[in-house]
Amino acid sequence: MRTDEEHVADRLRWLDDEPAGPPRVDLPGAIREARRRRRNRRVAAAGAVALGVLAVAALPAALNGDGRAAPAPASSPSPSMPEPRPTGPWQGVCEVGLLPVPGDPRAAVTGGDPDGRWLVGRRAPQGQSRRDFGLLIWDGDRVREVAVPGAMQKLTDVNRAGLAVGSSTEPGIELRAWAVRDGEVIGLPGETPRAATAVNDAGRIVGYRSPRASWRPGDPLLPVVWDSYRSQPVDLPLPGPRWEGTAVDIDSDGTILAVMSDGHPDKPARAVVWRPGAARPEVLPLPRVPGGKADRFLPMSLAGGWVTGTAERDTKIVPRNGIPSYPVRIDLRTGRAEVLKGVLWAGTGNGQGWLAGWVADDVPGVLTDTRSVKLPLPDGWRGDRQGSVNSFSDDGRVLGGKLGSDDQVRPVRWTCR
Repeated sequence: MRTDEEHVADRLRWLDDEPAGPPRVDLPGAIREARRRRRNRRVAAAGAVALGVLAVAALPAALNGDGRAAPAPASSPSPSMPEPRPTGPWQGVCEVGLLPVPGDPRAAVTGGDPDGRWLVGRRAPQGQSRRDFGLLIWDGDRVREVAVPGAMQKLTDVNRAGLAVGSSTEPGIELRAWAVRDGEVIGLPGETPRAATAVNDAGRIVGYRSPRASWRPGDPLLPVVWDSYRSQPVDLPLPGPRWEGTAVDIDSDGTILAVMSDGHPDKPARAVVWRPGAARPEVLPLPRVPGGKADRFLPMSLAGGWVTGTAERDTKIVPRNGIPSYPVRIDLRTGRAEVLKGVLWAGTGNGQGWLAGWVADDVPGVLTDTRSVKLPLPDGWRGDRQGSVNSFSDDGRVLGGKLGSDDQVRPVRWTCR
């Protein structure tokens, strides 16, 4: 007999954070495995069944010709823009609303820009293959649909000008990188299978490529950078000859973050950064967590000089959240790594080094310097409080994500003061 959890998993599997071409440094796989272990412990301990699914990537449309951020207009904001946000200290008091979706409302927010104006996401899969994803872009409360060729479509980042990047799978080349500019879908240059993961306000794009003409799961992948969506990808220098992995984010100053390993299956995932003007990459030390040095660190995002992610330590002592994981931020200006107080699996960070993701029992939440906040449910919401956060503005005022209960999966936006 199938368990309730397996039934829910079938219905929500399309929202799993599976990249179009996962590297052997399997960051999403590690997340899913950790969550599976946590769920199994809860079931064994209390007989409860729960499923949390980490949603994917995302972005918008509308920019300054070459994808660089344009100055803010002097005129008043568009009616579709969110209301002006308060400027006082962040109190952690949040409101939530469901985002509009044309037709079938099942969808999830998968990313957003640093100001919180743009949110992007994807629908439930279309067609008999269940591999065709419709993409959505929200400008305030106005929603737009974008069609990207291929299958397993996703958008992974957007800058303040609205330049979005992402990827899909296509027969023959398997991996294809895309940019979306003012609704126009543009294929990123390159000769081998490739995918884009992030873009900054200067229009520089990072991602990864296969060194082979045809990519297959398990093949190595290499981090790359495009100077613009018109440029050919350039390989980033590696820490060593066998290192492989993917660039996952790029900061406003051009610093690039990747998750990599040296190719040996027993070696842990590491955070690697390329600073502007530096000749060589820097492998960040594994952070210290309660009980000693972490065994692995999974970097999720880079903003404002802060690397944020999740550290794990293999131990027989299971922490309160059910898995030996800790929310960590690293200040690249000082090299200091810090474990934030609170239970949270990091989904994304912002320019203040705050983390958003989900806390115990898959509840969406936020950790700041001083507080831990569980994010609220919309009025009239029926079902569980499970969900995730995948977009977090630099000022902490706007977050985007999803809430799900059985097959009820809806995109949401939280606004905080």
